[in-house]
Amino acid sequence: MSRMAAVSGRADAPRPSLDATWARLAKAQVRRRRALGVLVVAALVLLPWIGSAWPESGWVNQGLEWLGLGLMVAAVLGRCACMLYLGGRKGADLVADGPYSVSRNPLYVFSILAVLGIGLQTGSLVVGLALALAASLIFRWIVGEEEQLLRVAFGASFDDYCMRVPRFWPKLSLWRSPQHVTVDLEGLWKTVRDALPYFLSVPVFEAIEKAQEAGWVHVYWSLF
Repeated sequence: MSRMAAVSGRADAPRPSLDATWARLAKAQVRRRRALGVLVVAALVLLPWIGSAWPESGWVNQGLEWLGLGLMVAAVLGRCACMLYLGGRKGADLVADGPYSVSRNPLYVFSILAVLGIGLQTGSLVVGLALALAASLIFRWIVGEEEQLLRVAFGASFDDYCMRVPRFWPKLSLWRSPQHVTVDLEGLWKTVRDALPYFLSVPVFEAIEKAQEAGWVHVYWSLF
């Protein structure tokens, strides 16, 4: 979740409303994880039967795969940068510095970039964009649930934040950061650990390509 660590139970917040919103958000997070799980399973079932229309050894195919790898690396580094600003705040206030000064949901933005990078390991831009679109729709839905909680917790200050900062795609001119941040090393390590499975897509899709070339798996759709 991108902002749960940034929410406080303010003393002047309407407690019943805040508690009810937390309960609703917790259920929504479960549905989000299930939706992402369905997306992963669907990809694993369908993608072996989909091949790249670009020649496997061609520069376009290889370039897309390297671009995807670069996006996954950027996603891991970006998520770590988010944790530098979130981790030490202990959920005490509304985080609006660093990555959160240019996007209200940078963790989700980097997750979408990671999904795009994973999809590009197939050598198909269409597959990468389709997976990224599916992930973005899931995240857009959960953000709506999260914003209800943040609005209850922070009121007018959150409304002002929403007016200044884009919901997803960064506006870099808004960047601001304190000189020092408190780092939560445990949270930072957890972020890295949770992101490492991104890179499993490289050997997985290489194995699928080899199986397709060997004729063990038939390609029904070739996509650019």
